[in-house]
Amino acid sequence: MKVELLSTGTELLRGKNVDTNAAWLARQLGKAGLEVCHHQTVDDHFGRLVDSLKLAASRSDLLIMTGGLGPTEDDYTRAAAEEAFHRPLVYKASIWKAIETRFRKYKLKMASINKRQAWIPKGAALLPNPNGTAPGFLFRQDGVVFAALPGPPREMQPMFRDHVLPRIRTRADFAVWECFSYGLPEGTVDEIVNGIVGKRATYGLTVRIGQVNISIRAEGARRKQVLADLSRRVRIALGPCYMDAELHEVVVRELIARKTTLAVAESCTGGLIAHRLTEVPGVSEVLLESVVTYSNASKVKRLGVDPALIGEHGAVSEPVARAMARGVARTSGAQIGVAVTGIAGPGGGSGRKPVGLCYMAVGDRVESKVFSGDRSNVKERAAGYALNMLRLRLIGAEGNAAAAGPARKTVGVRPRR
Repeated sequence: MKVELLSTGTELLRGKNVDTNAAWLARQLGKAGLEVCHHQTVDDHFGRLVDSLKLAASRSDLLIMTGGLGPTEDDYTRAAAEEAFHRPLVYKASIWKAIETRFRKYKLKMASINKRQAWIPKGAALLPNPNGTAPGFLFRQDGVVFAALPGPPREMQPMFRDHVLPRIRTRADFAVWECFSYGLPEGTVDEIVNGIVGKRATYGLTVRIGQVNISIRAEGARRKQVLADLSRRVRIALGPCYMDAELHEVVVRELIARKTTLAVAESCTGGLIAHRLTEVPGVSEVLLESVVTYSNASKVKRLGVDPALIGEHGAVSEPVARAMARGVARTSGAQIGVAVTGIAGPGGGSGRKPVGLCYMAVGDRVESKVFSGDRSNVKERAAGYALNMLRLRLIGAEGNAAAAGPARKTVGVRPRR
């Protein structure tokens, strides 16, 4: 089955918004055994959108479109589908009633223009949207299945999972296994996986801020047995770098399993560690507190860092990072304190302390690293590195050099009290 994704939105082409929908849909379709052959992005222009729909329909078996289902004048998906597929729009009173009910529920004033969302192509199946006012729709025509979904991910994703995926044809002759690695370069991970997989299966790697996602796909009658063997060997080869879920998810799971409480003090990362942790349901069981102690005064007042340490070593230093971790654990009552302090850039660096230098502390253990890239990249990498240090401590692999990659530098390690 040939699959095409069509994203609409002028903001996407202007770079104001990032098209995360296409990436998410491609991953979900891949798990269902469907490969995306084409992906188009078109602006909010009626004529160009009609042309894009006709082109996609001419070369695909399944066409999934996201965006353009809102109530405004430049939301052309319904009208473009009417033109491209010669399906007149019909008014659905049930849709309008649901929209009115939603506005009343949230005590919002509704514009009359919202009534445009109650029209869908004739013969199309309605795809309910409990998370917004824009319903989706799906129909089959001339051998092509066309599904129109809303643009906001929080609306699109559940609609696809609940109402589109069950309706499309899937393959049953493949199986996929995924895992993650943190602390090893992509090339090293590729060598490891390639040496294990060989010609028995296919695999792919994707990298994001120090974390490598590994996906192995096996086909044929023995696919489950093949994946079981390959996954076992990959886990062993990766050692402490292996994770069965995203880094922050593993950390929260391990904290909960060990009934270990945590508090976080962040400077240069500005709350990014706490943000990642609080993305995981159940973290309230273990995360007691998170503070952003950005100024030196805040480090002293809130965490009890000795001003003499800052005066002698500077805020970006091993002693201050350790004092921050100790301070946030002490003041919150947590069993483990995590802290990060660094120079995110683009300014503020020196010959002795360059831009990108960060100190990450987990309890009394402190590690330093100079991260490359822009301000955002430095923050992301420092947060990930600190979370991985915490993960290694929780699984009993703290200080394992293989788990931090060849470029790791460890400083000032002292026994935990």
